[in-house]
Amino acid sequence: MPAAMTVLRAGATAPGVDALLVALGNRSWLGGQVAVESLTSVLSGSSTGRAGLVVDREELGDVVSDERGGYLELASGAVWPASVVEDGDIEDLDPDELESDRWLYVPGDGRDAWRDMASFADQVPYARARDDLQVAVDGKGAFRRFQAALDRHESHWVDWRVWSSERRMGRAREWMADEGYDPIP
Repeated sequence: MPAAMTVLRAGATAPGVDALLVALGNRSWLGGQVAVESLTSVLSGSSTGRAGLVVDREELGDVVSDERGGYLELASGAVWPASVVEDGDIEDLDPDELESDRWLYVPGDGRDAWRDMASFADQVPYARARDDLQVAVDGKGAFRRFQAALDRHESHWVDWRVWSSERRMGRAREWMADEGYDPIP
């Protein structure tokens, strides 16, 4: 979707945008409706009512999906995991500054990664791989077992990486919209 947004913002038309809008709406993933709103606003020349912010959605998606969360520096769009910020690893950052308008706290939820694995396992079309992945996500040690199951069914590795990345970026997109921002690619 970032490529479609870039093309549309440049004033060009992108083939398949209508199909993309329908697919995003039908998918019903977190952040999908926000993506539809953003694309539609660019197509129509209108506004979503949210401020644009240049941010790496993959990094933000990682932080949103981490149980510790993190921080978004509004001036630069830099995303910092909580561990980096709280350990004092950002040069010239006074911890009291985190309460200023310069920073936005990003809450995280570590259960999202497990939910993504379970959802992915449920949609795998091949019964043998699906059953193996579904068993892997059950109980303690799910992450390790899921990776081992993917190793046994390596044809699904790429699908998993795309699935997981899209889910994390969708959560980032949704969180940004809730905070009043649209990501700018």
